[in-house]
Amino acid sequence: MRKYLPTILLIVGASMAAFLYIVSTNSMIPLSTLNQESPTNPEPLPRTSEQSTDSPTSHLDKQLTTTSPTESNRVSDPRAVLLYEKGLKLYYQRRFPEALVFFNQALQIDDLCYEALNAKGATLAFQGQHDQGLALIKQALDLNPTFVYANFNLGLAYELAGKWDDSIASYQKALQLDDQDTWSYYGIASIYGRQGNVEKVLVYLEQAIALDPDVKSVARSEHDFSPVQHDPRFQALVKP
Repeated sequence: MRKYLPTILLIVGASMAAFLYIVSTNSMIPLSTLNQESPTNPEPLPRTSEQSTDSPTSHLDKQLTTTSPTESNRVSDPRAVLLYEKGLKLYYQRRFPEALVFFNQALQIDDLCYEALNAKGATLAFQGQHDQGLALIKQALDLNPTFVYANFNLGLAYELAGKWDDSIASYQKALQLDDQDTWSYYGIASIYGRQGNVEKVLVYLEQAIALDPDVKSVARSEHDFSPVQHDPRFQALVKP
């Protein structure tokens, strides 16, 4: 989350990356409807302390990554993109039912608006409708394979569904498209944290911190890292 919305309060949780993706200065909140590009790093929605480590809420706030349209990527109707951006702001606030209203309105205008398909998919995934959410995000990627935010959200949706290998693969795809995508590194680190794989946690978390030092404070309160939080190397990495 590096090039997007203004920096926002970081949130804790298994999906912290999702929320932080959007909240960090790199978050992908689409503020550029006129140029019809989706924000590069959507902010991940913050994860609350009551959420289990199996629900990557923190990833919601991850900011979307903006991608430049290519000849193979469809350009969405500007009216639909405007509604999508309004819904995205509500999504970042975790006001999912209200966000869905705008995403659906966007899709009524342009049923192939990949930005709205991606955001609706992530919203449904957060509400437990994993299969439907994954299908929508994949549809968005069929329309724009280089949309970093959709690749990130695919990883998030898989993570929410408990499909960790698929989640890591999707985050890796996002990183192939944008190796500065802080919260994809963080998302991978958080999954390895839940698995207790401290070696892999250190590799990916270090890269996330190198891109955004504020990741340290997020990681210190991230429940996903509980299995490795007492490792001296982890403590040294996230110390203030």
